[in-house]
Amino acid sequence: MASNLMFIFSYNAFRLGAMVFLAISLSNFIYVWLCKIWKVKIIEFAFFLNPWFSLLKKEINGTTYILGWLPLGAYIKPLGMSKEDAKGIVKEEIPFSFFSKPRAKQILFRLTPFFVWLFVLLLSVYTLKSSSNFLQAVEEMGNYILLVIKTMFGSISDSEFVKRTNNILYDKNIISFSLTLLISMYIILTPMTKIMNLYSRDEKKPHWLIRIVGFIVTIFVMYLALWKIPVFVFSFFSFHQNIIYIASFLLGLYFIGALIFVLAVILVKLNTIRL
Repeated sequence: MASNLMFIFSYNAFRLGAMVFLAISLSNFIYVWLCKIWKVKIIEFAFFLNPWFSLLKKEINGTTYILGWLPLGAYIKPLGMSKEDAKGIVKEEIPFSFFSKPRAKQILFRLTPFFVWLFVLLLSVYTLKSSSNFLQAVEEMGNYILLVIKTMFGSISDSEFVKRTNNILYDKNIISFSLTLLISMYIILTPMTKIMNLYSRDEKKPHWLIRIVGFIVTIFVMYLALWKIPVFVFSFFSFHQNIIYIASFLLGLYFIGALIFVLAVILVKLNTIRL
């Protein structure tokens, strides 16, 4: 029975998905906490993205709670997230809008996910079982990430990479190791994706040369995120294994996301917490 279950389900991939969405949830609740202490009204509280339709949508105490279907993140929408949103806000609610807050607070709010992921990354490195020395563990993971990049672009053979990976994984917590690697790649790619803001429809257009550089970097990031990295990772597993790992990972995302969302809605309806 256990062997049959392993054939259709990966417990480690499920746990990894659960851990990833716990970190995403942490970002969302820090958003909520910041809005409460800064007295910013929350319009939407959403788990999972919801293009075209939502699995659940309910308004409670002036906040719309949304459970989407695409497990790529979670978000909240404060009142007046941008100056464009301010046009429809009545005068009495302007003090409770996001755009009315000091710029330093707005920047801190937008950087919240980065700090959360950095915290989770350091925590994951700390829980690795290979070394009692935190700095040594950080150095090992840094060297391994460089090894991944070199192998991905052909500087090191796949067989040599597999050999070194097996040596590095010895006596390590596989979940902490996978989470550390996943978040490291995310943090590396995130600053590059911010260059996409050069294409925002703002009145102040950047210089044409900056826009060209931004376009090139954007294409490169999309190439890495949507092609190079997935193909590199999937190449070390069979088609069946990849399907099992992806399905189990998504199941972990859905399970934790839906569970935390339902608990949050229940607590709000019971007036235990108020967004």
